[in-house]
Amino acid sequence: MDRRPVFVGFAVAVGASLCLWFWGRTSTVADADVVAIAGAAVPATPTITSGSTLDASGYVVARRTATVSSQLTGVVTDVLFEEGDHVEQGQILARLDARSAMAGLESAQRQVAAAGQLARQHEILFAQALRDSQRALELSQSGLVSRQDAEQASAKANELQAQMLSQRRNAQAARALADVAQVNMDHAVIRAPFAGVITSKAAQVGEIISPSAASGYTRTGVATIVDMNSLEVEVDVGEAYIGRVRIGMAADVRLNAYPELSLPGKVIAIIPTADRGKATVKARIGLQLKDPRILPDMGARVSFLVAASNSSDVPNARRQGDSNSAERMAHGGPHIKGLTSTPIPPQEQQ
Repeated sequence: MDRRPVFVGFAVAVGASLCLWFWGRTSTVADADVVAIAGAAVPATPTITSGSTLDASGYVVARRTATVSSQLTGVVTDVLFEEGDHVEQGQILARLDARSAMAGLESAQRQVAAAGQLARQHEILFAQALRDSQRALELSQSGLVSRQDAEQASAKANELQAQMLSQRRNAQAARALADVAQVNMDHAVIRAPFAGVITSKAAQVGEIISPSAASGYTRTGVATIVDMNSLEVEVDVGEAYIGRVRIGMAADVRLNAYPELSLPGKVIAIIPTADRGKATVKARIGLQLKDPRILPDMGARVSFLVAASNSSDVPNARRQGDSNSAERMAHGGPHIKGLTSTPIPPQEQQ
């Protein structure tokens, strides 16, 4: 019986086992070298971080908001807006019943015309009296008219001059009343005082609005406008910790409605008064980014940030040793194909 195939198969099996054993040992050594180089190629360099020194809660507020009303008492005839509308400065929001104001304006304009005509009449009479006085004075100097007649003509001219001036003042007063009537007429049209967003609609067509509520059925405004560009955050800081807050200090703002939304902010003011009941001081945080999701009166949490360096936490000797070790591994260690190490420039380490 020929046993050569059996010996050949046995030799092949032994050779394959030896190859697998050497390959596994080489891979293990290479992996260990890779780990050693990877760990040594990252030196312990000082980094600058920012941490929270103090947290406070508050609300989003608008520095520019207004309840729009009218200086007249009247019935609303038109409402030209809805909640959420963006309006421009001077845009018409509502109109009131202007019939009374219109009648007052027409009456004032007629008085202006009548006062002007009467003033013109006195101007003509004064001009004639002035000429008569001058002629009487000339005849008196010639002896054709008595001195008394000349003095009476002069007095008459002076009297008409005073009446003319009085009528001119009356005409000016009538024009002023006409201006007041025009202003009242303009007040019947309610306009937006500045650009913003309508947040509330307080009046409907048919309701009475007035600068001051005379009864429970009288409205004092038609709308509330908020300037969304003036939104900021006001927080209450405990008076024991207000010394940590500085104007210009960076802050991180997070809304309760969107906790994942991080908004950069900055302390713009610290209100110089304390709340005796809550033992807090109010701080204003300006938002450096605008987001349409930010709405007035939303709850917010503010983290006041302070720049800090963690280089002091690591001893100098240890950092030097790590750097030397990394340099030795990068230059004298085993070279693995496909793996390179790039030293960090000195300027980046600092």
